[in-house]
Amino acid sequence: MSLHAVVSLVAVFLQAASAAVMFFIARAPGWERVRLMAAIALSAGLFSALDFWFYMNADDLSLRGAIVQANVAVAAGHAALWMRFTFADASGAIRSMPRWSLVLAGSTVLVAATAAAADLLLDRSTVLQVQVPWLGIEERVHPLNDLGDGIALAVLLVLGTSLVQQIRRVRRGDRSALGIVIGLSLYAVCMIEEALVAAGVVEFMYLASPGYVFAVLPLTVQLLQRFSDDARRLADLSSRLSAEVAVRTSERDVARESLVEQQRLAALGRLAAGVGHEINNPLQYLVFHLEELRSTLGAGAAPEVRSALRESIDGARRIGRVVTSLRTYGVRGDHFRRVKLADVVRAGLRIASPQLRHRVEITNDLQPVPDVFGDEGQLVQMIVNPLVNAAQSLQRLPAGAVARIVVSTRTTDSGDAELVVRDNGPGFDPAVLPRLGEPYVTTRAGDGGTGLGLFVTRGMVAAHGGTLTLENRPEGGAQVRIVLPAAPADAVEPDSGEVETPRVAVPSRVLVVDDEPVLLTVMQRALGRMGHTVSVAPDGEAALALASQEPFDIIVSDLMMPRMSGAALAEALAVQHPALRRRLIIMTGGAVTPEDASFLAREDILVLNKPISLAELAGVMTAVQGRA
Repeated sequence: MSLHAVVSLVAVFLQAASAAVMFFIARAPGWERVRLMAAIALSAGLFSALDFWFYMNADDLSLRGAIVQANVAVAAGHAALWMRFTFADASGAIRSMPRWSLVLAGSTVLVAATAAAADLLLDRSTVLQVQVPWLGIEERVHPLNDLGDGIALAVLLVLGTSLVQQIRRVRRGDRSALGIVIGLSLYAVCMIEEALVAAGVVEFMYLASPGYVFAVLPLTVQLLQRFSDDARRLADLSSRLSAEVAVRTSERDVARESLVEQQRLAALGRLAAGVGHEINNPLQYLVFHLEELRSTLGAGAAPEVRSALRESIDGARRIGRVVTSLRTYGVRGDHFRRVKLADVVRAGLRIASPQLRHRVEITNDLQPVPDVFGDEGQLVQMIVNPLVNAAQSLQRLPAGAVARIVVSTRTTDSGDAELVVRDNGPGFDPAVLPRLGEPYVTTRAGDGGTGLGLFVTRGMVAAHGGTLTLENRPEGGAQVRIVLPAAPADAVEPDSGEVETPRVAVPSRVLVVDDEPVLLTVMQRALGRMGHTVSVAPDGEAALALASQEPFDIIVSDLMMPRMSGAALAEALAVQHPALRRRLIIMTGGAVTPEDASFLAREDILVLNKPISLAELAGVMTAVQGRA
């Protein structure tokens, strides 16, 4: 096998391998242009394959002549593919090429293919002998005629046009075109060398096949470079995607935990609403009984008895506020007024005293602070919870250690009121400290802690516009710090604490509707003493029947009742007795269902939240009597 044949065979394998790889990669989305690269490599491989066939048939001049003409047509097609690669858009579409380039490349291919098929490119009368003894080369071939030389020059022109355009790209800063310029330049030199050898001007081996390798090599390098760049981008995107997935997974976990907490909070709300209803009903008739007892005893009662009654009524109302604050966690109350923080602290210490007495040494450091604006019952509860928590944590002190709690108040630099409860106990568990104040998070799960005390406290502090800080002191022990804004200058002044004497409304015919028999009895008696004529009904259906039989001026109804609720009663009255519907008072211990809550939120519904005083009820009844 001659040296020419070996070189051509190596070129065939290199170009075929490049074409196969390119065609495979071109199947991927976004790599369609690689099909054009593969076509260029395939045409180069076809030229080298024809060369190999040429060199393997040294004695058949007729076959060799046909192969030479076929290679001229293949060279024209190869140059045209370079023109398309250079001038077409990113997709390689022929219609995107400039018209002149399309005409030049197309006409060259058409003329070359037609002339080759018609056997018009060779001088059959002449046999050219090429001998290079030191390379062992001895070839015999018919040379190209004038038409063949012209077509060969046209092929070089097409190729040179592509080379010039690639050089312009390099000058514009496109570094990817530099390899193509070098490869096309070497390819053009090899093609010129082969033409000179074929013309007998130069005695050397034909270099067209190596020239095609030089032309295809930059495309392969460019493809590998792009593949490498895309691989790096893919790795970067994969890394970013992994990070994004980690972030989204974390967000999903946080959202899931938040959803669980919301579900727990919703369950807490439903539980609180049910418990509130069950507590507020007996609490209501307890308040009415205490007020009746106070009214019966009158001013002749001993001072300590009047004080005990006043404190009992205040305690009952405070119970109602605590239940309400649990049910309406974090919601600003309707009974905010100016409150002295020192009085709130003393009340909280008095309530927490059963937990503190004989077990804890209490120190007060109550510096003057501005009044705060809030609900006194909630403020007292804010103080009681940290005191009770501190007392319970101090039980873990070693035997013989003195348990101490210090309660202090001061005015902050910004003019707010600050309350601090600190102890000398073991402090908060550092692992749990960041989550304290969340529902069901507790450091005393083994001692029966539910994790709701600080949760409710945080909500009430937030409802008052304040901040709650839980921390461990450097010298040991826990510290709870509550900062509340000072009351505005126009804040409502606190009441005297005396229970208002019920105002006597114009005697009316009143229908009281409630499923609590004791409450019906006490309200019938209390309203009767005010001069009203009172009828009672255990549910909405019975009330509606009575309203159809007797004339009533006012209806006072519970919300949650069997058979027909207060909400259903209101809807029925609106149809059957519209005037009486406008004089309906809903007195409720709390809404359990969302539908009941929506009903109570309506502007046309007059609502009294249990427990209320007789004076409040009488005042509302007086206002209702004026409704048409």
